[in-house]
Amino acid sequence: MKTSSLILALTLVASTQIMKAEEGNSLLERQMKILAKGTRQLSQQVTDTAQQQSSIDLIEKLKKAVQDSKSIDPRMVETIPAADKAKFLTDYRAQMDMLSDAFTKIEDAVKAGNYAKAKSLLSSVNAIKREGHEKFKQD
Repeated sequence: MKTSSLILALTLVASTQIMKAEEGNSLLERQMKILAKGTRQLSQQVTDTAQQQSSIDLIEKLKKAVQDSKSIDPRMVETIPAADKAKFLTDYRAQMDMLSDAFTKIEDAVKAGNYAKAKSLLSSVNAIKREGHEKFKQD
């Protein structure tokens, strides 16, 4: 009886901690996780001709995540002086547009069967992501 009560109590504590961790992820953080995971997956499969349609579908998912992210203000905006917020958000949205354009170029290359070009264009996505993290990610 004591063992089952202890297991139940531990399960409740663990599930509460998981729920709190999930609540801590903002909508933007969830979109960024989709982008990170999807970009990794795309880099592994983009040159595989047998996965062309899968790559196109994945790119569409990534472009949607970018568009969804573009409509969400980063948490960092709360720490920006009021006078600088508009410029910060304009720059943020321009960065997201650059990312979307990069995915569109990759998609065009995949659709054309130019897998080597698609693979090389992925480096531009990584550069845009790095630059965005430096400018817009709160530590």
